Amino acid sequence: MKVVFLTLIFLISISVIPSYAVTESCHCVAFRLDDIQDYWLNNVQTAIVDTFQEKNASLTIGIIGNHIGQDPKITNDIISKMTTGNPEIEIVNHGWNHEDFTQFSREQQSILMKNTNNKINSLFGIVSSVFIPPFNTINSDTMAAFLENNFQYISANTTQDTPSSFIKNTAVYHFPGTAKTGNLNDGITYWYSENYKQTFVEITDSLQKYGYAIVVMHPQEYSVRQALNYSNMVDENQIHELESLIDEVRNDGINIVTITEIPKHTSNQVMPSWTSNLFTWYKKGNLTENEVYDAIKFLMANKIITFDSHVSHIAYPLHQNIKATFFWVGEPSSQDNQFIDNLSSIWDDKWLEHFGGIDDPKSRNGYFPAKFTPLENPFYFALPYNDYVNGTRVSSAYNVVYWANEKNWPDSESMLKNKWIMITKENKTVYAQWEDAGPYVYDDASYVFGNNLPKNNSVNHSGLDVSPAVSDYIDLYAGNNNVVSWQFVDSDQVPDGPWKKIITTSQVYQEPN
Repeated sequence: MKVVFLTLIFLISISVIPSYAVTESCHCVAFRLDDIQDYWLNNVQTAIVDTFQEKNASLTIGIIGNHIGQDPKITNDIISKMTTGNPEIEIVNHGWNHEDFTQFSREQQSILMKNTNNKINSLFGIVSSVFIPPFNTINSDTMAAFLENNFQYISANTTQDTPSSFIKNTAVYHFPGTAKTGNLNDGITYWYSENYKQTFVEITDSLQKYGYAIVVMHPQEYSVRQALNYSNMVDENQIHELESLIDEVRNDGINIVTITEIPKHTSNQVMPSWTSNLFTWYKKGNLTENEVYDAIKFLMANKIITFDSHVSHIAYPLHQNIKATFFWVGEPSSQDNQFIDNLSSIWDDKWLEHFGGIDDPKSRNGYFPAKFTPLENPFYFALPYNDYVNGTRVSSAYNVVYWANEKNWPDSESMLKNKWIMITKENKTVYAQWEDAGPYVYDDASYVFGNNLPKNNSVNHSGLDVSPAVSDYIDLYAGNNNVVSWQFVDSDQVPDGPWKKIITTSQVYQEPN
């Protein structure tokens, strides 16, 4: 009866409200698994991670720095799953010994953060930009230490830290936990688990307030408890609840992302402000989670709550402090390039012919080769990933390439060839098109489409090859400095410049056998 009565209230509300506000939102949820550590409920920890892998859902995991790296079951499992690049596992900083940071000075907090970041980097080869304070406790010294360690995202809870509104391009994002799959009992003696409908209600409440949600999880919630002790046996019922939650979120068109991806997704959502009453009544105990869940599903079915499942724009990650080298069409093989010539490219067996000649870096007419007018854009680059091998699309490309779902890709077309990036060195910015793969590595998805550092261990760990035109435009080697930042951009975001005088549109060309 409550649901029927509540439905009538909403229908009455609709009749007197002429329109709904369409707001910019991530309409996304990040799952945050805290307390990852060695030799503690390791069967349970891996079962949770496995669930996200099997559901093809991204996951952010908080590492306790001084308690990781000795247990191969945990460390090797994470590394093996990270190397696939899909779904993404985001490794973040969760303190050194799971200590209350507010009990330490700014200097001590900074050292604890640095120690864990160093451990994460040594084990997993990444630099974390996210800090999850243990016990969710922070103070002004925590934030000062946070900035000293070049973090950009902090995830405490809404009591300790005010959430950011849904905005992009800010120095610090405050993304506290806004939902959970379990909680401590009143005596703070053991964890109890929530069912998926409870968590889904909390997610929807958070989407209404902030445009995103972060679900906090702990291994204890998924362990079979014996009295007050947690065993290393997996609670299959709770794993099933987690599976149902992931399915529910995805079926309703809500994106599952990592914490650092929240600002990168923009879409529209319609959630009338009066729907907040629903969550208020739930928190006061006037409605059960089943009643609120049914009401939410009714509102969605009748398009009163809607999420635009199309991602209208992606703010691609900015890759910073990347070492670049340069190469050119027609470059002969030599010791400098490990005897790999550039007469052809990864996608074009006749690159030299289709470009129109050798793009000689020593013979220039401005940013163009001096001896001929090129047939393709002289502003080009290479990144270490290839989606097209031996005439066949690499199946994993559909899972890692940001724009893979934009259209149905013909078998003869690379998802990557001709894509634009923006490259910046100091105060100079240039734009270029993707025309080859490298340097030296061709499968580094976790760097190109993630937040990892390049895995190339040749030529000073360079992660980007650029053409003579690009190199000249940004003075790549001036002052012996070849460090740049780069970022994917959509073609409609590329400003006018010499890079748009000739735009490459050709696709994959392979010589007949």
